[in-house]
Amino acid sequence: MNRYILAFFLFSFLGWLWESIYCTMRKHKWANRGFLYGPICPIYGFGSLFGFFIYDLCKAEHLPTMEWWMIFILGFIVSMVLEYPTSWILEKRFNARWWDYSNVPLNINGRTSVPTSLAFGTASILVMKVLIPLADRGLITLSETLSNILALLLVSIISMDATLTISALTDFQRRVAAIDEGFQNHMTDIINQVYSNQNSLYNKVISRIAVFKLSERKNKIAKQLCEERFEELIKDYFESDVVKQMGQYIQHGTTTTLEHCENVAWISYLINEKLHLNADEKALIEAAMLHDLFLYDWHDGDPSRKTHGFDHPDIACNNAVKHFDISEKKQEAIRSHMWPLTITKIPKSREALIICFADKYCAIIETIRLNKKFGLRH
Repeated sequence: MNRYILAFFLFSFLGWLWESIYCTMRKHKWANRGFLYGPICPIYGFGSLFGFFIYDLCKAEHLPTMEWWMIFILGFIVSMVLEYPTSWILEKRFNARWWDYSNVPLNINGRTSVPTSLAFGTASILVMKVLIPLADRGLITLSETLSNILALLLVSIISMDATLTISALTDFQRRVAAIDEGFQNHMTDIINQVYSNQNSLYNKVISRIAVFKLSERKNKIAKQLCEERFEELIKDYFESDVVKQMGQYIQHGTTTTLEHCENVAWISYLINEKLHLNADEKALIEAAMLHDLFLYDWHDGDPSRKTHGFDHPDIACNNAVKHFDISEKKQEAIRSHMWPLTITKIPKSREALIICFADKYCAIIETIRLNKKFGLRH
């Protein structure tokens, strides 16, 4: 699992490097290619993962060794299959195109073309015959601990990068700032009105309120109210014997699975509150509290645990359905919380997206054991 994650980031970076150099040379000015802020082009990473799967199947003799012309044809087809839907989704979602082949002969709606796919098919030979075997030998030399840390760190970084990128592209940050500014202006109007009706002694007290910072309000009054509301939402789960079982197993560092679920629920709750995302609060907290209800120790060395990262969302969801009869929306949030590792299970709701981000944030903080310093409950 870690090998595939690291390979994805390695080839995403190489793809970004190639595209940036190529476009810079063509335009005679620096061109930072890619959809995200960071130096990666995920489409190359996904293409390389497909190549790695084929490479592993051939290495294990489940598939015959591929000749260069077979690789060329496969690369040609895969490039078209990846480019067209990716271009369509990005344009429909963000009203922008990251590449346009309209001026290239034999193009399909400017999203993909025969000449560029021929080039990718040729490059696939180099990737399959040289780069993937080199990468495989290099990744094998990494220790299990280092692989774990790097994979977790990189997945956390790309999750935060994707969140920032999508926020910027959808003008999300401007809307949050406008909400905050509107609140401040409203509070100023209230205070000014109070000023005009109170005596000078009372004005001195009010003046202290008039200059208060929003962050101070959050840190004092709102924090207490948030915690009280959050504890009210989760208290029923600590009365469940099934949920209590999660306290028997370590999840990350010294944090138990139960503590991790509470941490994720708390961070999810704060994200929803502070960014005014208007997610279904009850569904968000319930899915977060049950998202790792797999009820076993994944560190025990059992061979079946090697695919724990891929398997446990479904196992946790099945247990949650069995013991709590949760809705389809909550099931989807639980099954997709490991995305993009579970690549086909994409978060489809606000609740699922929030939990997906909060889970990775908590996982990395718990692993480096700085829980309290970074706002976790345990």
